[in-house]
Amino acid sequence: MSANDRRRFFRIDDRLLLSIRRLSDEQTMPQSAGVLRGSARMLEIERRITAIINAARLQAPAVAELGELLNRKLDQVIDTLQLSEDLVQRASFREHDVNLSACGLAMSSQDCYENGEQLVVVMGFLPAETRLQVLARVVSCTAGEQGNYLLHLDFVGISNEDQEFLIQYIVRRQSSFLQKLREERDSRGALRNPPNH
Repeated sequence: MSANDRRRFFRIDDRLLLSIRRLSDEQTMPQSAGVLRGSARMLEIERRITAIINAARLQAPAVAELGELLNRKLDQVIDTLQLSEDLVQRASFREHDVNLSACGLAMSSQDCYENGEQLVVVMGFLPAETRLQVLARVVSCTAGEQGNYLLHLDFVGISNEDQEFLIQYIVRRQSSFLQKLREERDSRGALRNPPNH
């Protein structure tokens, strides 16, 4: 059994938060590394602003105070914009029943997609809402029940770390499901066979 087959072996029916969007030919997959570089730039700018404000405190305290107030105002605007972005992203998430593996997923979709089409899929794992963004390729999209489509996706270029996260998530969910089944079976058995006193 190949490593890819083993990764497909870890599979579960689950409910996830999903956001799916088409990736046009001229677009590229958003990279989280770009976010990290942007954060590093922001930290460097913040460091320089703080240094200039501290130097200005000696020569022009009013200018230093103005700079500090403007910096706080800018931080507030950035926080507000980030909150708005988070709300927009959260609004684009919808709960979906999926069949999930470390290599792809299958689900019912209201939208029809072309075979081979590239999609950006953001998965939110309940209850913690850990998010994972992956590039996916449409393997098939066929007519399903009630006007929906049955969509099969393969994850493309997913890192080993992200696949390992998915495998661990699937194993945890399977373990939790089996534990719940054992507890239900044990409680039914206890009802049928009350202890003798």
